Amino acid sequence: MLFKSPSVELKAKYFSLVETEEDHFAALYDVARDPNIWTQHPASDRWKRPVFYEFFQLALQNELGCFTIADSRTSKVIGSTRFYAHDPLDVSVRLGYTFLARQYWGTGANQLIKRVLLDYSFKYVESVYFDIGESNLRSIKATEKLGAVFWQKAEEGKSVYLLSRAAFLSRRPSLVSV
Repeated sequence: MLFKSPSVELKAKYFSLVETEEDHFAALYDVARDPNIWTQHPASDRWKRPVFYEFFQLALQNELGCFTIADSRTSKVIGSTRFYAHDPLDVSVRLGYTFLARQYWGTGANQLIKRVLLDYSFKYVESVYFDIGESNLRSIKATEKLGAVFWQKAEEGKSVYLLSRAAFLSRRPSLVSV
């Protein structure tokens, strides 16, 4: 499975995703320091620099990689997302820790970005799971728009949503075009 690699660069209409590097911290924190991004998130204090720095360091250590998202029209960094918890027995991976600048909320950006990530991941896995805080209605709605369905409750007030390859491919034409 080839998730983390400096050569992996994903492109969606208007957006590029590149492997996160140490020098992306300032640009990512510039987005993440907006407290409104984290209001529905279990880690609602992630806008604080020390908390975000720890989050960022864990992203760099993530064996499956983390992507820095940029608006390809402006080259401005607008957020981040990552793969994690690959399960070779279940032929699955988890996708999450996504955050986007508020100006991109409600624009279809999340669907475009997630679609390219899902197209890529379904080359290697049969299922993608999303861990979402139960009160994070924005993320729940966005994930359901992709075709994911509630799968089970998890620890710490989170729910797990599941998207199978078959379900994703069956809905793909109805997703935002790339």
